[in-house]
Amino acid sequence: MLPETFEQSIWSALSRPGPALPVLEGDMAADVAIVGAGFLGLSAALHLAELGVRTVLLEADVPGFGASGRNTGFVVPSLKTALGPADVGASLGEVFGERLVDLVGMSGDIVFDLIRRVGIECDAEQSGWMQPAHTAAIASVLERRVAEWQRRGRGVEMLDGAEVARRTGSTRFHGALFVPSGGQLNPLAYARGLAGACLDAGVSLFAESPVSNIARRDGKWLLSSRKGRVEASRVFLATNALTGRLAPELDRSIIPTRVFQIASQRFGPEEQARILPTRSPIADTRRHTFAVRWSPDGRLLTGGLVLPGPNRLNRAEAVFTRRLEEFFPAAGNMIAEHVWTGVIAATLDALPRFLSLAPGLDAAIGCNGRGVALTTSLGREIAGLLAGRVTAGEFVLPHVRPKAVPMRTFAEAAPYVWLGWSEFRDRRDLRAADT
Repeated sequence: MLPETFEQSIWSALSRPGPALPVLEGDMAADVAIVGAGFLGLSAALHLAELGVRTVLLEADVPGFGASGRNTGFVVPSLKTALGPADVGASLGEVFGERLVDLVGMSGDIVFDLIRRVGIECDAEQSGWMQPAHTAAIASVLERRVAEWQRRGRGVEMLDGAEVARRTGSTRFHGALFVPSGGQLNPLAYARGLAGACLDAGVSLFAESPVSNIARRDGKWLLSSRKGRVEASRVFLATNALTGRLAPELDRSIIPTRVFQIASQRFGPEEQARILPTRSPIADTRRHTFAVRWSPDGRLLTGGLVLPGPNRLNRAEAVFTRRLEEFFPAAGNMIAEHVWTGVIAATLDALPRFLSLAPGLDAAIGCNGRGVALTTSLGREIAGLLAGRVTAGEFVLPHVRPKAVPMRTFAEAAPYVWLGWSEFRDRRDLRAADT
């Protein structure tokens, strides 16, 4: 069993305390009750309150405690490498595919505009996001992706290898897709800032109030916690990878995947001028992605998957410091001064889902590592739906029933089987590119 690492993250060290929040006590009523105060739940609650909807938000721990407050803080207005706009349409249908692609394309600006509008202090930098190609063949794939986005009017660029080397400090790449509207932020500070904005907008927000049961009574939904209950016309579950027994049908529809992160020792201005000098975070096209950024206090952050077994945190430290040394050898030995872990929700096709569990009981899942931009944007759209501003047919995603991941117990091991195979193929690709 891994120890709890929330307090060990760089973000816990750098972030101001969040707003003081009460525990739910007694009975209360709402138009909409939301469960889970990660980015998705916080964004949906904030936008609902701004539309005049009486909203209660219940969090089992504190806002940002899950994957929202533990990730690397990339703002990525893109989907996975294998998913171009045409692929999304093939999976969701042309109408919903185009809607999701449009929302993803706007998602970077949606995040940074919201931060500026409500005044969240979270070290936000709209410095762009870069996806470097680890082989020349993948660079050709990215060129086609860039062309697809440009045909849709998005300011996405293709950088050549020399420009990528200048912007990253590494000569290992063969070009890159660059999205100027992306960037980076402190994700825990962002979650806490969203919580404060929710309170200012009139959301009734409760911490340390885990929901133990959801039941239908007299045409309403009744949510029970340890010391209180909420009666609501509609319920939205934003629990993602931490749903558990509250909604087993929902939980079975995702693959919970544990991800590890490290933050290095601090580096001075000289190193920061050589490595990622434009401060654009990068996530390359390897199957086991190499992703890296600067923290606000001058540390390199990276992470990914680590095989199950003993001493996982120690192995994460060893694996990811070695990766940093390989990509930036001039920086010398890397020391992981912060190591932490969290769980994300993955779907089989790497696309999000809007799920209808029962009339008036909905959920959304599966941002697949694109959480900051996609959940913030999707939360805004969900608010419009729950407030009655758009119909199900006008919404960005189709309403579907939860569909259990086949052989879920074995599926949970799939990312780690995939990890070994993917790292082998990544090495093979690089060897072939060097010959």
